[in-house]
Amino acid sequence: MKENTEKFSVVFDEEREYFHLSPLPSHETLLAYYQNQFYGSNYQGQIQDSAPEVQKKDQDFLDTQYADIFDIIDSKSLGNKIIDIGCGFGNFLDYCQRKGYDSFGLDPSFQAIKEAEKYNLNVIQSNIENLKAVVTEEFHTAVLLDVLEHLIEPAIVLKNVKDILTDGGLLIVKVPNEFNTLQTIANQEYRLNEWWVTAPVHINYFSVKTIVNLIEKNGFEVFLKESTFPLEMFILFGDQYVGHPEIGKIIHSKRVLFEQTLAKHNNKFKRKLFQSFAELEIGREIIIYACKK
Repeated sequence: MKENTEKFSVVFDEEREYFHLSPLPSHETLLAYYQNQFYGSNYQGQIQDSAPEVQKKDQDFLDTQYADIFDIIDSKSLGNKIIDIGCGFGNFLDYCQRKGYDSFGLDPSFQAIKEAEKYNLNVIQSNIENLKAVVTEEFHTAVLLDVLEHLIEPAIVLKNVKDILTDGGLLIVKVPNEFNTLQTIANQEYRLNEWWVTAPVHINYFSVKTIVNLIEKNGFEVFLKESTFPLEMFILFGDQYVGHPEIGKIIHSKRVLFEQTLAKHNNKFKRKLFQSFAELEIGREIIIYACKK
């Protein structure tokens, strides 16, 4: 497995049943990183899609993705109280608030919370793994978008999330889809040194199978799996974007056009396609929908 300059390696943990860094970084290292550095524009030499300028530019695209998530919330949730755990700048919270939902969010980054407060969002700065100490009410829906890959103990966080959800509460999780077949083929063909391993930023590396297993082991029942467009396919087309951000911007634009065009003309087909990606365990991000048991 890949080893970086800080001497992290990636191992498959037989007990946890997913890939993660070894050794695990300390809580202190991670807290300092997320409070002060994570939302910058430079992300280990690649485009940082959590940076505010990137998210602002991609707002229409993000809203297309949020619409799919919100459709499930609107049809499956037993009420209108939503908690966004790891809310970042509050993009999804703002979307839900505009739809009339009672939304609350938390994030470890002071920078992110300060930005979210500018839009009158109900947010607090808090360590995600300290969830039960700061959240004292129940919610109908909990959302963790691009969060579990960053946590030392994602299972503990999921158990805490279960405790703050009402009976039958809805859980929505999005994580990167790593060590998937298209990635590993591209890695072998172009010798890309497992570029998706970004220690210590990403601690955990999930597949569709392993994230579903983690969620179901911690008190939830999965009812829908989707994966977004498999960006790695561009590498196999010859558009090798790893380490080439100018190419990365071009292929990202093509991906955005593809998803938005399908959403505009036949979103039902797009979602069936994304569900097929999940069945094949390909796709850039995995989105899991589950209910509290």
